[in-house]
Amino acid sequence: MNKRFLYGVVISALVVAGCSTSPQYIDTADSKSYTSMGLDYHDIEKAASDSVQSLLSSGYVRKISSAGSPKVLMISGVVNDTMQTIDTDQLTRKVTRDMRNSGKFLLTLAVGDKKDKGISMGRSVRDDDEFDQHTTIEKGTLKAPEYSLSGKIVQKNTKVGSKQRTDYYFLLTLTNLKSGLVVWDDEVNIIKLGSNSSVSW
Repeated sequence: MNKRFLYGVVISALVVAGCSTSPQYIDTADSKSYTSMGLDYHDIEKAASDSVQSLLSSGYVRKISSAGSPKVLMISGVVNDTMQTIDTDQLTRKVTRDMRNSGKFLLTLAVGDKKDKGISMGRSVRDDDEFDQHTTIEKGTLKAPEYSLSGKIVQKNTKVGSKQRTDYYFLLTLTNLKSGLVVWDDEVNIIKLGSNSSVSW
C-alpha cells in the first residue's frame, strides 16, 4: 500500500468528519428561520395566543367575575382537517392553561376528548378488599363541566403561478353546556407562501 493511497484515505476521512450531519439545538427565538410550509411550534403558539387573547377580552368572559367560583371547562375535541399529523393537545392545553391562569376557569379531565383514565381507575378500587376503603374516593365528588371547548384546524392549498400558497384556519368555540349556546368563537388565520416543490404535510 503506497503512501499516496494512504494519504488519500486520510484526507477522505477528514472530509467526511468535517461534513458531519449530527443534529444541533436551535433556540426557539431563532427557529423561525427554519420554517416550512407545514405547521410548526410558532404557528401553534400564535394560534393559541391569539385565540386566548380574543376569548379573555370577549364581553361574555369579562362578565365572569374572578372573585366568584371558577367555571368548570372540558375539552370536547379539536378536529385536525389538515394533511399533517398534529397533536391538537398542544393547542388546547395552551388555551385552557391561560384560561385557568385568568382565575375564571378550571379544567376537568373527568370527561371530554382528553379524559384522564386515572380518574376511572382510581374509583375502580371501591369495594375491593385489597384496599383500605377509608382511602378510596367516595361517590359524588366529580365536578360536572359547565363549558366545552371545541374546534377545528383546516388546511387549504392553492397554486399561485410558480408558488404554492397554504392557508391554515384555526377555529375554536366555547359552548355553554347548560343552554347549548355558543358564548365565544374565533378564527385565527396563518398563510404561508413557498415553491411548488414545498411539501405542507
